[in-house]
Amino acid sequence: MTVEARQLGKRFGDVWGVRDATLELRRGTVGVLAGPNGAGKTTTTRILATYYRPDRGEARVCGYDVVREHRRVRSLIAYLPQGYNVSLDLTPEELIVSSLMVRGLSLFDARREARRWLEELGAWELRGRRMWLLSGGERRRVLVASVLAEPAEVYLLDEPTTGVDVEGRYEVLKVIRRAASGGATVLVTTHNLSEAQVAADVVTFISSGVTVRSGSPQQLLESLPWRYKAVVNG
Repeated sequence: MTVEARQLGKRFGDVWGVRDATLELRRGTVGVLAGPNGAGKTTTTRILATYYRPDRGEARVCGYDVVREHRRVRSLIAYLPQGYNVSLDLTPEELIVSSLMVRGLSLFDARREARRWLEELGAWELRGRRMWLLSGGERRRVLVASVLAEPAEVYLLDEPTTGVDVEGRYEVLKVIRRAASGGATVLVTTHNLSEAQVAADVVTFISSGVTVRSGSPQQLLESLPWRYKAVVNG
């Protein structure tokens, strides 16, 4: 498995942000960690990204323990947090080129990858505008492009479609699927179950910090006790 988590727990004072999170992802697949706000999706992702140290359980990325071998894990991942703050005076192209050069790419290669991923996300026409001039949805697409442009084995994307309009949201999801088809492993968090159905090879549901169920979208649909459900509020 490329990404493994077993009974992860993380406590903040007297409150468990995650109590029992378990998931598995194979290479070249898209996994969706789905659940309502406050379910523990972000905490689980931050543990996998080595930002948080778990209070119990264990997790591995590409076979490396996220606690004991955190430096190795960080060299293999690219992480998009929910609140990703960047200099708003940069242009999208400058943002991606500079981050890729920090990763060790040449200026030529960084510019090539910046163009590739901005085009993939439909944001190439924004390349020369300052980030502060972009809408929230445009800025988010640029940030997704910036993370996917990084040479990584595993991409951890926390709510990557936040603020993106409906049409742009599904374009982002399609690009994420193309990234996985190239051999990368992608973990996406969302509270939108329609996104999980579109993007995922494997969906893991989490609620109140506990993994509830995991499987392919089709398996999970077939496990429901009904095919259609109508809710009427009288």
